[in-house]
Amino acid sequence: MNSFLALKMEREKLIFHHKNGTVEGIYINAGNASPLVIIINGHNGFYNYGMFPYIQQKLFENGISSYSFNFSHGGVIGNADLFEDLEKYEQNCMRLETEDLISVLHNLNKEFREHSKIYLFAHSLGGVPAIFGAKKIIEEKIKIDGIILVSTIKTLNFWPPEMLKEWASAGVYYKKNNRTKQELPQGFEFLQEILKSDKDWNVKQAIQSLNIPILIIHGANDEAVPVEHGESLFSWIKNSNANARLKIVLNATHTFNTKHPFEKTSNELEELIKTTVEWIHTDN
Repeated sequence: MNSFLALKMEREKLIFHHKNGTVEGIYINAGNASPLVIIINGHNGFYNYGMFPYIQQKLFENGISSYSFNFSHGGVIGNADLFEDLEKYEQNCMRLETEDLISVLHNLNKEFREHSKIYLFAHSLGGVPAIFGAKKIIEEKIKIDGIILVSTIKTLNFWPPEMLKEWASAGVYYKKNNRTKQELPQGFEFLQEILKSDKDWNVKQAIQSLNIPILIIHGANDEAVPVEHGESLFSWIKNSNANARLKIVLNATHTFNTKHPFEKTSNELEELIKTTVEWIHTDN
């Protein structure tokens, strides 16, 4: 019997401070020798969003530890459900999110060396800091054992041209969040990253530079990031990375047929979790 089965699942709040501010998240330990998954949310996500707590629970049940966190400038504070710090939210960008992730990796690598492996699990826009953060941390000789990219974009420049034009003219763009009904300010540095996505934030070049196992999972019916994004990511690495894999989940939406607040699981979410668990437990 695996030792984690005797453990009671406990959600431990872990807070890290670095130059950009505070990164706050939930750590669940499935045992000292277990692999550790760092969950990276997408645009307007947070550690208590929708399917993420359930994913952490299911990972624990399968002997996998996890840490799911809020970005320092994500706008959500602690266990809140609304974007309360709109000043920080407006400043948020891929640079800050990548630096947040690197700080998390530095801290977890130092404090939790007993975990057997470390994986990144990124959803949606969170795939960008995951890819660029992994590139940077590997250059620092810190080991990452693999990346799971879920519903991930292939480029930062996927916004409508008319929106970018208005955004550039005003320096900020207020985008209504359908869930909270808030007008959320998209800031200037984020816009500059989008406009420079072919150069400084080139996802294709960054993912091709990674020589680690990469699992790409995408929903066939993703309404926010079309499945073509996941297919493109895989096409860019399949010939150079022997440990790259693509899984298309039939009928799955952007959040795998679940919603926030989370009410129940779905067949599509269970397939996402099953694919993830089996891949982690396989010797990549």
